[in-house]
Amino acid sequence: MNLVQKLNGLMISAMLKLDAFLHDEEGDTNFISILVLLGIGLALAGVFLAFKDKILGWVNTNIGSFFEETVAPR
Repeated sequence: MNLVQKLNGLMISAMLKLDAFLHDEEGDTNFISILVLLGIGLALAGVFLAFKDKILGWVNTNIGSFFEETVAPR
């Protein structure tokens, strides 16, 4: 096998690897997952904005009563 044949084999191998790299999709870009999570976050933000008075009132009642309780001395 002479040098030209070796170089020709290397070039063919490199071209096949480049073609596989450019055209084969291995793995996930998670683009759809990101869109779904953004949608969920925006929906939660909308729910909070719509019911913020009720949510903050509930939190204030429950958390406020927790901190107002007195602890019996030992």
